Amino acid sequence: MLNKSSKNAYLSAICLFSTIVPFYQLSKSSFVRSVQCLKQLYLYKNFYHLKDPVSKDNQVIFNRGTNIGILAQQLFPGGTDVSPSSIRKYDESVQRTKELIAAGANVIYEAAFVFDEVLVALDILVKQGDAWHAYEIKSSAKVTRTYVLDASLQYYVIKNCLPSLDSFFIASINTNYVMGERLDLHKLFRFTSVIKDVKANMPYISDRIAQARATIANGDMPDIPIGEHCFKPYKCDYFGTCWKHLPENNIFQLSTAGMAKQVEWYRTGQRMIASIEDKEELSPILQIQINAVKENREHLEKEKIDAFLASIQYPVGCFDIEQFSPAVPVFTGTKPYQQLPFLFSLHTIEAGNELREDHFFAEAGEDPRKAFLLACIEKLSKVKSILVYGAGMEISILGMLAGEFPEYKEEVLSIQNRIVDLSHPFSEFWYFHPKALGSTSLKHLYTKYCDDNSFEVLPVNSGATANYAYIELFEEKDLFRKEELKQQLIGYCKTDTLATAKLFQLLVEKAK
Repeated sequence: MLNKSSKNAYLSAICLFSTIVPFYQLSKSSFVRSVQCLKQLYLYKNFYHLKDPVSKDNQVIFNRGTNIGILAQQLFPGGTDVSPSSIRKYDESVQRTKELIAAGANVIYEAAFVFDEVLVALDILVKQGDAWHAYEIKSSAKVTRTYVLDASLQYYVIKNCLPSLDSFFIASINTNYVMGERLDLHKLFRFTSVIKDVKANMPYISDRIAQARATIANGDMPDIPIGEHCFKPYKCDYFGTCWKHLPENNIFQLSTAGMAKQVEWYRTGQRMIASIEDKEELSPILQIQINAVKENREHLEKEKIDAFLASIQYPVGCFDIEQFSPAVPVFTGTKPYQQLPFLFSLHTIEAGNELREDHFFAEAGEDPRKAFLLACIEKLSKVKSILVYGAGMEISILGMLAGEFPEYKEEVLSIQNRIVDLSHPFSEFWYFHPKALGSTSLKHLYTKYCDDNSFEVLPVNSGATANYAYIELFEEKDLFRKEELKQQLIGYCKTDTLATAKLFQLLVEKAK
């Protein structure tokens, strides 16, 4: 029987010289799943169909990462892309990678390798002299521990297939880069060597691969209870399967409790809000929710709501900004991920509760900032109080515009001084009904309190999807598709301000 080092040498020889692609059980994605939770790996391998659908927001992130990876290939031109014709045909990529290395290629995109029954694909593989250098491209601004773990697995596999692999770099986005007249890719990306880290992680990677393979071979689902690991580093793809046993009014629906405390309750048998003991030791906000659920009644702090409403003057403007923050700058003088406003909606409420809607939309192509600011100044001058649900972004963007266009500083300051954050009475639980358990977000409260599922049916229904839809407009040639996207974006923004108006009117009614 071969010892471990002899086995690895044997496998390396197969990897380098065999014309037959080695069998593999694990990919990078399945390995990451195994590190997060072996039960997740088991479900992924045996019950793939139970996977939760990919959310629109996550799909946006995946698409962005793919596009950034393709853009980064221009840093190393002249390479060959060995991406498979389908996800089930990675053997094509592995074989093509071998052939290109043997033929003396210097740059390979999506180079694929198999070792120890693990498949990995690398964004860019570059040969300089007699040494190979690995580059993994990320669309984020930071090199995270998860990225280093990914790179460690890739290094483990590739190094054993390609002993002359000399270095490993993670390329991330340099958010300090300011675009000039032209995009400079060498300044857009920041390269971080992680070679020391990935080498240090080799024993850990080997052990985790062995655990993952043993889980697959065992055939029994690991008995792992739900917990904080279900969200780290990402929300598990099988969240819907593992958490579906929890009924309404369970302890995980409590806002501000903290996951650690909720898991503690769960593991000591206190799984329903009504079963929580010693609630007097908890924060006032938690006590409000627990009492409201146990007594099945709404909670109302009238004096605080009255004081809040007294600070608001009519006509009231319910206001919301949509911004896009491209990873790759599109305008001279802007940075990666800089927030650039392109759309706002304004629902005006007169003293008699009559609603009127207005909006501004900047067509994609030109820098929207100045036109956006002038439209804000004009339309917001007609209202006395400006209601925003979660006003942090709006105040920040207006401040940024004041800095870029100082001639309008006084007008912007006037707008900021009139902004009232409507989320405050809800996040402080001055008003709460048990039917709204789970979140104090605008979408959740509007759905529950106003019995309206408009957000759920909108094609664009989040800031992330709005961001990507607007970026799509820059490349879209079909005029009908462009108009469709525009109306979807406006519709989403209008729904935000309508929801804000309805929740404000709810507070007014409750205060009576």
